[in-house]
Amino acid sequence: MKRYLALILAVLMMGVLFAGCSSNSKSDSQGDAEQQEEQTAEEQTGVVLASPADLVGKKIAVQEGTTGDLIASEIEGAEITRFKKATDAAMELKNGRVDCVIIDEMPAKKIVERNEDMVILDFQPTDEIEKYAIAVKKDNPELLAIVNDTIAELQENGAYDQIFAYYITGDEEAVIPEVPEYEADGEIIMGTNAEFEPFEFRDDANEIAGFDVEIAKWIAYKAGKTLRIEDMNFDSLIAALSTGKIDFIAAGMTNTEERRQNVDFSTDYYESTQAIIVLK
Repeated sequence: MKRYLALILAVLMMGVLFAGCSSNSKSDSQGDAEQQEEQTAEEQTGVVLASPADLVGKKIAVQEGTTGDLIASEIEGAEITRFKKATDAAMELKNGRVDCVIIDEMPAKKIVERNEDMVILDFQPTDEIEKYAIAVKKDNPELLAIVNDTIAELQENGAYDQIFAYYITGDEEAVIPEVPEYEADGEIIMGTNAEFEPFEFRDDANEIAGFDVEIAKWIAYKAGKTLRIEDMNFDSLIAALSTGKIDFIAAGMTNTEERRQNVDFSTDYYESTQAIIVLK
C-alpha cells in the first residue's frame, strides 16, 4: 500500500513540475512575442531624432539648391537625396526611403498640413536665421532701386502686412491690396519655382500665386511693366538671371554670401528658419 501511495505521490509531483515548466515556457514565449511586437512598433515609428546631432549619418531628402540642401550637405555621413520639388522630397519620406526632410519653415508647415502622418520636430538643424531677398542681375542699379523702393513703400503703407496676413498668417479676414490700373510699357519677367507654398505655388486654377507674387506685382507696377512669371527649377534661377532670361528672382531665396557673388540682392523682406519633417 505504501508503495502505491509513493507511486501516486511521485506522479503528482511530476505533474506539478511539468505544469511549471509549461507555464514558464509559455511565459517566456509571451515575453519574446511582446518584445518582438515592441521592436516592430519602434521600427514603425521611424528614426528617433532628438537633436541636430542625431542627423549624423541619416538619410535626408531636400529640394535641390535650397538652404536645406546646403545645410544637409554639411552633416557628417548624411545620405542626401535631392529633388526638384519639395513635394517630391515629402513623398520620399512618406514612402519610408529617407529619415527626414529639411526645408524652410513655412513650406514645411504647408506640407505637414496636407500629410497627417508627418510632423515638424521642435528643433531646427541650425540656429541661423535666414533672410529672404529679391535677386537682380549684377550691375542693374535701376531695377534694384525700384525693388527696394517697392518693398519699403509696401512696408510703410501697410500693404505688406495685409499680404503677410493673407499668405503667411493665414488670416481669413485679410484682404490682398489690389494694384492700381496702369499703362504698361513692355514687360518685366519674374523667375521663380512654384513649389514653395505659401511664397509661390499653383492655385486651383493652375495660376502661380503666393506672397512673392503679390510683391512682384507691385514691382511691375512701380517699373511700369507687365509682369510675366517664369516657373523653373530653383537651382536654375541664378543662371537664368545671369543670362538675361529673367529680370529678377522672387522665390523665397536666402540672401547668402555665396549667391551675392553672382547676383545683387534687395533689402531683406522676410526672415525664416529651417525645419525638419519626420513621420509620426
